[in-house]
Amino acid sequence: MSSQKNCPAIQVMLPSSVGVNNLPALIEALSLAVKGDGDVELDCANVNFVDPLGMTLLAAILEPLSRCRRVSMPWLKTTTAGYLERMDFFNGIIVDGVNIPQNRVRNDQRSNLLEITRVTGSSKSEDVADRLAMAIVGKIIGRGPKPFDFNVPDTEYDQYYRPLRYALSELLENALTHAKREGAFKASVWVAAQYYKDQGGRIQVAVVDNGCCFLATLQNHPELSAKTHAAAIRTALKPKVSCNRDMGLFGESVNEGVGLTTTVRISKATGGDVHIVSGDALFLDGGVAAGKRQDQVRALQGKWDGVAVSATFVCQKLPSVNIPDLLPPMDVNKQVKTPIALRFDD
Repeated sequence: MSSQKNCPAIQVMLPSSVGVNNLPALIEALSLAVKGDGDVELDCANVNFVDPLGMTLLAAILEPLSRCRRVSMPWLKTTTAGYLERMDFFNGIIVDGVNIPQNRVRNDQRSNLLEITRVTGSSKSEDVADRLAMAIVGKIIGRGPKPFDFNVPDTEYDQYYRPLRYALSELLENALTHAKREGAFKASVWVAAQYYKDQGGRIQVAVVDNGCCFLATLQNHPELSAKTHAAAIRTALKPKVSCNRDMGLFGESVNEGVGLTTTVRISKATGGDVHIVSGDALFLDGGVAAGKRQDQVRALQGKWDGVAVSATFVCQKLPSVNIPDLLPPMDVNKQVKTPIALRFDD
């Protein structure tokens, strides 16, 4: 890490809730943190809660930033620092001003959380999706993974596992392929998850990339009504648009494109909520305040150069989710036998 001389330090106050409960303030603070070339101080005096989305956003900012500038997080409470350490937040991040617990014996919390994980290729994303889905299902039904026997169906296990595994896989794959478009070939994806006991058991999954915004990849799409970040989010959520793993010569999607769309529908079907940040726009859907903010896009003071998604799932309602019912109808006229694919797997 090289120190930036003669550059004023950047001091930013983080909000009390670092995550979905105060996303506009968090995005504005992180936008200020990356401006200029001086050292960065993230004042954590007010921080009392960090969720998976806040954690992954911070990691996606600080991991590359800490390699070239001095980064500090003073006044972070010991309990919060301990939680972040348990989530492997400080792995790969050089940060000063934090009393990070050392050589602590960890309890096995694999059924409650997925430590923050940096994903760069599809091979790892499938493993991450599997591990998280199996751990959470084990937590819900109170037993370990089902025996691997094709001749013995396990309906109880599968009715929780299938919708959760589908949603996790689609979120990761969409993030990986989208992030590395428009020249952002070195972009990475960060994922983390946490199980909460409220609402009868709730899972929050966050997937964040530091690549490009939806607007960058959809700016010439015929469905885009205006060249704004808000319009781009709405377009990305339309069926046949959101999943862009295979792209034609002129940027058109040549597969069915239902990944993000169906993931949002799965979350809503369980009574969960979805938050999406892309550029200077924030999309909110569902949750306890659904009557006030459902399907709402709002402008942000700050900006995220990538896409950040948080989806929650209410565990007790997962068995009622039927994925085929949530998929949009297949358009056989758009099926391509030999698609031209752009892939960025390891």
